[in-house]
Amino acid sequence: MALMDPTYEEFEERHASAADLGKKLGLDTKTVRVRVKRMEESGFIKYYQATPNLAIFGLHVISLFRFEALNISTKNAIVNHLHEVPRLVESSDYLGPFLTGSIAGSTREEARNGADYLASRYELGIVALGSRAIKEPVARIDKLDWQIIKSLRYDARSSDRDLAEVLSVTERMVGYRVSKLLRSGAIRTKAVIDPRRQAGLVFYELELAIDPQRRGAISRWLEEKHGDKLWNVSSPSADVILASLFCFTIAEPEESVIEALKLEGVKRCLLFILKEVIEPKRPNWIDSLIELRLQSQDIGPKSVPG
Repeated sequence: MALMDPTYEEFEERHASAADLGKKLGLDTKTVRVRVKRMEESGFIKYYQATPNLAIFGLHVISLFRFEALNISTKNAIVNHLHEVPRLVESSDYLGPFLTGSIAGSTREEARNGADYLASRYELGIVALGSRAIKEPVARIDKLDWQIIKSLRYDARSSDRDLAEVLSVTERMVGYRVSKLLRSGAIRTKAVIDPRRQAGLVFYELELAIDPQRRGAISRWLEEKHGDKLWNVSSPSADVILASLFCFTIAEPEESVIEALKLEGVKRCLLFILKEVIEPKRPNWIDSLIELRLQSQDIGPKSVPG
């Protein structure tokens, strides 16, 4: 729900039901419902967010960068100013002097400019982990769609009835429009989590430098070795695998590194302990773009503010 596993898109609603999640995870519906409610009440799940497809605004690439500050004090100062980074989508704060940032751009070069801005301002070390293309949505979006997107932005589980009342349209119309936006790829929804609120769990990331020819075998090993503790595996570039995991003891992450280094095709394995997932302050640049579309009947291509 938080990392937007590709199979999450198979669900027809903007949030997976307890039954859907239970089927995917091999759990009964009651267990899933109780666990999700507990995570919401504890603040581990902060809220549910809807994000428009950035290709609508002419941004066709999201690039991931890892930054290393001179010291922890510098890193903490950076965290307070991340909202100033042009087109920062999301950042993760790790123990020690490390941060990652996902930055959008019309091209890879433009996304890199945002990363270079942050690196030069604070004298950071920077590593480009890779880029992914943003697929264009297949549906045209009108003013009502933008109103719905704005309403769902920080409350993606708002009911069709509540949206209909706010927007002065029928509940049936809201349901149709929301389904259209999801099916077309115009919006995506996810749970926004706070790793600091889940006591007893350690969230960490392995960055593996690999032989590209062994990528499939290494990914399968990670899945078999860690099972349900493996949240996500991505390959932002041919020679890098990022594995997001959780565990119950502080010793397990280092043991995972040692085991990974034994694999054929793994050249290096770096460990990063996740502290916090950071979003740009509200209203952020995405909110501003939504407002611009709401203020104009012309929803054709426009210049993108920094």
